[in-house]
Amino acid sequence: MLRKTPVAALALALAAGAALAAVKPNTPTPMPKVQAQMKDVVDRTSTDLFNTAGEADPANGPDAKAPNAAAWARLKADADKLKSVADWMLQPANGKTTEANWTAAAKAMSAQSALASKAAAAHDAKALALAANDLSDTCTSCHKVYKKQE
Repeated sequence: MLRKTPVAALALALAAGAALAAVKPNTPTPMPKVQAQMKDVVDRTSTDLFNTAGEADPANGPDAKAPNAAAWARLKADADKLKSVADWMLQPANGKTTEANWTAAAKAMSAQSALASKAAAAHDAKALALAANDLSDTCTSCHKVYKKQE
C-alpha cells in the first residue's frame, strides 16, 4: 500500500503539470496596471484622436474639418501619450511580453502612434487619418484577444 502512494502522488503531479501546460497563451487575465493605463490615458486620448482624425480626413471632401493649431498640438500630445503607453506595455513588468500576440500588438500601437504624432506635427490630415485608422485596427485586434468583453 505504501508503494501506491508515491505512484499516485506522481500521477497527480503529472496530471496537474499537464493541465497547466494546456492553458492557452494569449488569453485574457486580469492586468490591473494595464487596465488603469487604458482607462486613465488610452480611452480618452484615442477617442479624441480617432474622432478628430475622422473629421479631418480629406476623403470627406468638403465636409472635412481641418484642426486648428491648438487641435493639432493636442493630437500630437495624444499620439505621444499613446506611444508612451504602448512602449510601457512592452516592459515585462507591465505586459504579457512573453506572448507573441501581445508583443506584436504593443509594437504596432507604438509604431502607429508615432506615425500619428508625426502627422499631427506636420498638420497632415491624410497621414493622420491613415495612422488613426491603422491604430484603431490594432486596438480592435488586440482587444479581441486580451480585453474581456462584457
